[in-house]
Amino acid sequence: MNPTTPLIDVSRVSHEYATNAQEHDLVLSDISLTVAENDVVALLGPSGCGKSTLLRAMCGLIRPTRGIVSYRGKPLDGVSPGVAMVFQNFALFPWLTVRGNILLPVEHLPPAEQQARLETVLTTVGLGAYEYSYPRELSGGMKQRVGIARALIAQPEVLCMDEPFSALDVLTAETLRNEMSRLLASPEHPLRTMVFVTHNISEAVFLATRIVVLAAQPGRIAQIVPNTLPYPRDPDVPAFRAAVETLHGILTHTNLPDTATAPADDGKVVTKVDDTRRRIAPVCLPYVTPGEVLGLIALLGDEPCDMFDLAERFGREFGAVVRVIKAAELLGFVATPGQDVVLSDLGRKVVGASTTEQKNLVREQLLKLKIFELLVRLIRVQENQTLTDEEFLRELQAALPHEKPKQLFRTLLAWGRHAEIISHDQRRHQLRLYERKHAPRTSAHAPTPPA
Repeated sequence: MNPTTPLIDVSRVSHEYATNAQEHDLVLSDISLTVAENDVVALLGPSGCGKSTLLRAMCGLIRPTRGIVSYRGKPLDGVSPGVAMVFQNFALFPWLTVRGNILLPVEHLPPAEQQARLETVLTTVGLGAYEYSYPRELSGGMKQRVGIARALIAQPEVLCMDEPFSALDVLTAETLRNEMSRLLASPEHPLRTMVFVTHNISEAVFLATRIVVLAAQPGRIAQIVPNTLPYPRDPDVPAFRAAVETLHGILTHTNLPDTATAPADDGKVVTKVDDTRRRIAPVCLPYVTPGEVLGLIALLGDEPCDMFDLAERFGREFGAVVRVIKAAELLGFVATPGQDVVLSDLGRKVVGASTTEQKNLVREQLLKLKIFELLVRLIRVQENQTLTDEEFLRELQAALPHEKPKQLFRTLLAWGRHAEIISHDQRRHQLRLYERKHAPRTSAHAPTPPA
């Protein structure tokens, strides 16, 4: 093989899943990436950005809709011959012992070779005393060690792992991360190349030589960050903390400004609905619920709170918490200087308000957003002031082609009903403006009806 030829080459790969006979969900869009020998590549990004799908395509477990995945210069046709996979959920056969599970990939080899390899990997992962135990007798950390041993016994050129430590308790995950780091740092160990999926920024910095940051909707490469810290890595040194802070900044850098762009001057007559539709792209309310945002601002005090600390307090994946924070920021309830989240004056007002006052404040902020301006205008231009779900879904697809229209529809419906902007007839699948009694029909910020 030419020394410049990568082990894995992902070229212009896109992938979509069929949600039904008519609709497809674009998960990956135009991904190009190479993995060379001695690379340790982390795939990092928010939930739903296609990390696991990309990893499976690189292993040959799925065939991408478009593009080519090659191994050592040859396009994959089926499972990659030089790649082994470690799954998040252990994937052990309960009726086999530790020995039986680990030997599965090398059953075709002579018994002496099998035994030699088994002894080596059992020593590597520290399971020598559990060779004849069954999975039900093992802890979660031990089960994942079996999964790693099963991958290593095949002597792969590339080890792929899909969030291998996320199902483990904190101490066990830390122990396994340290052991993987020692393997990668050991010149005696043949495994030098790895690709793994993670949502843990510190884990990516601890293990990877390159960190591929993916953006979502659809999944695409936002940035590739080299990591030149020498092994073994110490999370307490300033360089490590600086790398973590850099990745925090990259992951939270995407702003959601609600600014208008001028409509194209193409000589065509542009209606107010068309104008609004053009101006909302690419702005979109994140897929979060009112309860999540209101719960977030209720937790915040007067002091700034670090985003990563908030994720730990919520007990949720970092990317999911970032979406809640961004929604709160879009509505003006918080500010995000650096990596901190700070409650705004408006946010404090919302937290201290009664239920009715809170709804009014949320309504005012929502009606400033172009996406809700489009919704209100679409309803008002209908002859009977009623908009069908199907019509609105079509408008969302036209205005925001890279979003998931049904998920966005559900998000807007939840917020619109919470703030009493719209009402929804589930039987007829129709939307109307909410008719408020004993209160003004619209706030001062509500868009005026079209002329």
